[in-house]
Formats: sequence, structure tokens, C-alpha cells
Amino acid sequence: MITFIIKIIIYLIFIVLQFVVPKYMPFNIWVIYPNFILMFIIYTSLNKGIIKGQIIGFIYGLTWDILSTDIFGVRALSFTIAGYLSGCFNKKLNKKQPIIQIALMTIGLVITHLILNVMYMVTPSTDDIFIQDFELSYLVFPNIAVNLILTPIIFKMFSFIDERIHG
Repeated sequence: MITFIIKIIIYLIFIVLQFVVPKYMPFNIWVIYPNFILMFIIYTSLNKGIIKGQIIGFIYGLTWDILSTDIFGVRALSFTIAGYLSGCFNKKLNKKQPIIQIALMTIGLVITHLILNVMYMVTPSTDDIFIQDFELSYLVFPNIAVNLILTPIIFKMFSFIDERIHG
């Protein structure tokens, strides 16, 4: 029961980190901030396997879809795929190597941005499509860079928390 309560608290912390904190960050001009949810999905699937990665990815993606104005279902789909792909390497790679963590985070970020871009291109919009495409594309590389720099640090924190919870 305690483990379930801790997981709910962690879930709420990540939701707050992803949706509330960026609104109050001083460098929010470019809307560049870490994707803590995707980092957690990749960490979980890399350490717990495909099924848990997909479930966590779908739950967090669905929550993101509910709380945002993106196309509904895009984050659930992309986070589920990212959870599946990184879960495939559960027993094949050294999980503690920063280069492995960065590589899997790169794959997750590229998948997420690619699916989001494709969905915005194929769905009709009331906005000018060229402005929307530009907004999606010019922020991709700075977002990926910030996330990749922080990935080993955040994974180390997740590992520390995981060790404290599970013994």
C-alpha cells in the first residue's frame, strides 16, 4: 500500500514539474524546459521492462493530452512507443551508462517530436500552417539539447529514489 501511495505522489510531482513549473521559469521565453515525464518513462521502461514502460508511457501521455491543447492522443501514442522501444533494451544494455541513457532519450525525443509534427501537418488547423510548422521546428533542437544534457543527472536522481523506495 505504501508503494502505491509513493507512486501516486511521484506521478503528481511529475505532472506539476511538467505543467506548472515551466510557466514560472525565468527563461520561459523560448518555452525550453526538460521533459521530465519522458525521462521517467524511459528510465522506468529501461529498468522495469516493456510492459511497465508502455503502461507508464500511456498513462502519462494520456494525462498530458488531457491537460494540454495538443491533438488528443498524440502524446499517449508517442510516449507508449517510446516506452516500448526503450523497454526492449531492458536486459540488453548497461542501464547505468550515461551514453546509453542519452541515446535512448534521443530516440524518445525524436519519436515524440516526429509524431507531433506529422500529426500537426495532417490535421486541418485554423492557424496558418507555415507559422505552426515553424513554431514546432525551431524549438526542437534546443529542447533536445536541454533534455540530453539533463538526462544523466535526472536518471541518477531516479535511481537514488528507486533505491530508497525498494530497499
